[in-house]
Amino acid sequence: MRVIVFSDIHGNPYACKAVLQAIKKEGAVDAVVAAGDLCLGGSDPAACVDMLAGGGICGVFGNTEEYIYQPEEMPPDELHRGMWERIKPVAYWVRKTLSTNQMDWLQALPFEQRFSPTGTALDDMLVVHANPKNNELMIYPGPDGQRELWEEVRQPDEDPELGEVLNGVNCSKIAFGHFHYTHERRLKDLHLVDVAPCSMPSIDRDPRARYTIFTWGIDGWEVTRRWVEYDFFSELKALKTSDMPFREDFMRYFD
Repeated sequence: MRVIVFSDIHGNPYACKAVLQAIKKEGAVDAVVAAGDLCLGGSDPAACVDMLAGGGICGVFGNTEEYIYQPEEMPPDELHRGMWERIKPVAYWVRKTLSTNQMDWLQALPFEQRFSPTGTALDDMLVVHANPKNNELMIYPGPDGQRELWEEVRQPDEDPELGEVLNGVNCSKIAFGHFHYTHERRLKDLHLVDVAPCSMPSIDRDPRARYTIFTWGIDGWEVTRRWVEYDFFSELKALKTSDMPFREDFMRYFD
């Protein structure tokens, strides 16, 4: 079994097109999954939906899809509540740009996708946006990775919130996005693989889009990373000339 996962396109049609073109060159795969946050924050949400839906891409919904579905409902997490006065108008703008069919496709996305190469749950790979229980809690790198980023550990292995979202999850791999940093983390029998971001590289500032190939073999799931060059200056220019509210907040990712 061979599955390709990418995440956090955020309405950036240039990144979306580049990733899909690169994936076509990978040969036969069993599924391609877009792991949420597909539309909000870029210059052309409708084009991204068309490329994903027209390309037969599987998907899951992320927190920004929830904002688009219900723009009057404030997010439960502190981070996005603090930005809600800027996010809410963008969510309404995205709704305005999408057709009824595009909204229907977006709203039909499930919370998770599961891939079972052997029929045994403990061999499965689970694809979600943020974590297996909700679209709010971010999964950080392991303690050493956190020290490299922040010189401190903000989410230890014993973190109770992390334990809560991973408790009772039966699989070997979890592929996800949400935290815009490509990393891997092991907790007990779980291998956590962050495939993001395709757009808005807020942490490592690497402008390339990215996707991850998961291949089942005799040693379990093998993880292969891909980085994709694309014309991110065109996205900056398109954002600058768009009528998206608070576009300056999103343009800073491409400066």
